[in-house]
Amino acid sequence: MCFSGTPAVRRYCILPSGCYTAGIASVSMEAAGDAKDYDYRCSLKFSNSLSSQSSLIAKIASCAALLIFTVSATVLTDLSRAVDGTYPYNTFVIPCAVEAAKLLVSTVMLFTTHILGHSVRLSFSYSGFLSFALPAFCYFVSNNCMFYIIRELGPTTYQITSNLKVLSTALLMRACLARKLSWTKWKALVLLVLGSVVAELTDDDGKHLRGSFLGYFAVISSCFISSLGGVLSEKLLKGTTDLHLSDCIHWQNIQLYFFGVIFGLFSLVFLSDFNVSDGVFHGFNFAAYAAVTALMLSGVSVSFILKYMDNIAKCFVMAASTLCVAWIHTSLKNENISLRLLSSIALTFLALDQYNAKESPCLSCLKLRLARQ
Repeated sequence: MCFSGTPAVRRYCILPSGCYTAGIASVSMEAAGDAKDYDYRCSLKFSNSLSSQSSLIAKIASCAALLIFTVSATVLTDLSRAVDGTYPYNTFVIPCAVEAAKLLVSTVMLFTTHILGHSVRLSFSYSGFLSFALPAFCYFVSNNCMFYIIRELGPTTYQITSNLKVLSTALLMRACLARKLSWTKWKALVLLVLGSVVAELTDDDGKHLRGSFLGYFAVISSCFISSLGGVLSEKLLKGTTDLHLSDCIHWQNIQLYFFGVIFGLFSLVFLSDFNVSDGVFHGFNFAAYAAVTALMLSGVSVSFILKYMDNIAKCFVMAASTLCVAWIHTSLKNENISLRLLSSIALTFLALDQYNAKESPCLSCLKLRLARQ
């Protein structure tokens, strides 16, 4: 009896001479192929698991960054005011400076990504380039409204009433992106509106709202304009259904922020009392410079959330910053958080939890049956 081949898999055959021999047969080759295919599937599964974990970490980091920088920008903008409540600098300078800083940061990140050897996908067309002008204009108007809202209503009220962006965003996503919302989600949005209204009721029997008409008009305008800019930006940033086939996010941000700088310069030169002899940053204090930095970082964080998540996720993070702003603002003023404010915050977070709640299987089955009928 003679043996040949590897001892792992052998095939024995009876020869006419009565001897047995062992050789590598087709079964051995198939087994080896199956083993390689199994190893490949395991490797691919492990790679996808790592990619999924990295994507989750990136999403959490983007949301955390947006939360921190949004709270910082709101508080710092309030601290940059003078003793009499006015801003000692030209408020049109800040949106222009923020857009210029975001353009610079995105350009540096694009070249850094290319230098490090990562794949960078770029494409250009005049129609695609000009399509970034509309969301840039929406962001420009919304950023300028922020100063009037904080001046008229205060930073805490600004942060809470900004939650109305969830409602306007949901309506615009339904109109522009054809995304439908369930009845549960619409109820959550109604709770959110009630929470914002409760925050504005005064203590005189709850018959009047706090703040001026200009402040509330700026809130409504800012909510819808900012939501429109966010929805349009999400549509442009995601591009195709496969994010791997879309352009690099840094290149997309460069196009968006380019128009932001254009609109900022136009308003600075033609719509404000800007004096070149005084300097661009005349009247700026430390809080104003810090606010520019915080707004720049929050803007970059928003672009990542819009590309890899959606506008509703952004609104949830903005709502989560409500409690942080309220606590910081009352601490700086040596005030206690009122029951009205606590009730508003509770309603806001209840609405957010309700929005994320999954529908019961019975309700889903009922909807499916009604749809079939």
